[in-house]
Amino acid sequence: MKNKYRNVLIIVLLGFGVWFTVRFVSAAGTILSESRKVTAIMSLINSAYVETPDLKILAEGAIEGMLKRLDPHSIYIPAQEQEKISERDYGEFEGIGISFVIQNELITVIAPITGTPSERLGIRSGDMIVEIDGVSAYGITNEEVFTKLRGPKGTTVKIKVMRPGVPEPIDFTIVRDKIPIYSVETSFMLDDKTGYVLINQFTATTTEELENALNDLEAAGMKRLLLDLRNNQGGRLTQAVSVADKFIPGGHVIVSRRGRSDREDSTYSSTDKATYPMFDLVVLINGGSASASEIVAGAIQDLDRGLIVGTNSFGKGLVQYPYQLKDGAVIRLSTAHWYTPSGRLVQRNYDKGRGEYYAVRYRDHDALTADSTREEFKTYGGRTVYSSSGITPDETVEERKITGATARLLSERMIFEFAQKSMMDKFKAAYKKYDKGDELDFLRKKFEVSNDDLMALLELAKDKDFEYPPELLDKDREYLVSQIKAELAQLLWSDRDYYYIIRADSDPTVTKALELFDEARDVSAVWR
Repeated sequence: MKNKYRNVLIIVLLGFGVWFTVRFVSAAGTILSESRKVTAIMSLINSAYVETPDLKILAEGAIEGMLKRLDPHSIYIPAQEQEKISERDYGEFEGIGISFVIQNELITVIAPITGTPSERLGIRSGDMIVEIDGVSAYGITNEEVFTKLRGPKGTTVKIKVMRPGVPEPIDFTIVRDKIPIYSVETSFMLDDKTGYVLINQFTATTTEELENALNDLEAAGMKRLLLDLRNNQGGRLTQAVSVADKFIPGGHVIVSRRGRSDREDSTYSSTDKATYPMFDLVVLINGGSASASEIVAGAIQDLDRGLIVGTNSFGKGLVQYPYQLKDGAVIRLSTAHWYTPSGRLVQRNYDKGRGEYYAVRYRDHDALTADSTREEFKTYGGRTVYSSSGITPDETVEERKITGATARLLSERMIFEFAQKSMMDKFKAAYKKYDKGDELDFLRKKFEVSNDDLMALLELAKDKDFEYPPELLDKDREYLVSQIKAELAQLLWSDRDYYYIIRADSDPTVTKALELFDEARDVSAVWR
């Protein structure tokens, strides 16, 4: 009898072995056959093409071509580009600590980064770097700025700065240091009880940065929070989980992932240790909110922890794993889908190719919600939500759209230059006459950007060979006034937070969100 069972087992094992061998050999044979085809084509190009080809470029092109046939997020990253991505991901580099723009062929400081050598030495918004280590910086390129100003911690660089209102150049000797790349772009109190936090990406330091911001806001009297994830394109999944964990009581699934093999399957749940008090919560999203930011928004929505406000998010439900090649290049390969706590997959369809996939930024909300193919899911408190192309907000607030002409003023930093050259003295003179109250409060509520000021802005644009159609002023007037004041605030106090404080004053999504905290409290009543 034993022999009978042993023979059956041997037959089963042999059968499995034959099946596995056939599958393996078949797959291996296909790979070998197709790789021979690629090699033959490269060999043909190398021997017969009209010019001597660069085989490294050909190989990279072949890799990129293969990945493009998979999905929009499986990509090849050359070694040099991967170094820059790693900087952002790990949240630091070594240098002097400024954000800048090349304006009028000179390095113009947008703002010194908080806690860096530049800030400590007193470098200010609007400063123009005219010389680096004794060599003129006129006509410098972005890449040259990185080469000359970045460098190992402890090394020095000498710069000469022209400052508006100061007749002579100022010399600085800066000792380079580690420079943080902040993912919490800004945090401040919108009013006496509402905190505001803007997260621009999810890096290795995001959770720690958010913890510090929340502690500061609570100390300032925060009773409710506006968490802004608009245009946050994502980042580390584990950091998204940690951020969501701060708002969700322990023991609840935040996100799960599933792939072709069991090793890709995993579930991430909340813990009691990280959870903050149950303050009212509104999360802002838009078409630029993707991946990790959708994980946070999806968890908040599915678990009824707060209200999601804005426009439909991007719709990226794929997880990439980085495979490093010997030369330092990386292949980021999609290995799994991720799902919200209720089981929703948010990945958008990409059958029409990458071009259309990434071109879809502003989508018709009514068309999305009318889609009969969307599957229904239930939140923790029993509300109905849907699988769709991204996260559909609980309250839709359309974003303010500006004209292409105004967008050009913004992208070419003409508004910044105008605020620097034409509005600083006007503000100081106006405040001197007013001479009471807080300067920031005066800028926000009393200081006037007149029609004559706007016409002067258009004249500056004209001097730069850009004719702004005056008839568009009425359409974008409110935006332009807000942007001029925001740039002015940053220049006056040399602090990026002040820029965002002014911007928030006229942001229609923020304004509407402040009216929705009662609804946010009703949604999260299941936790009280």
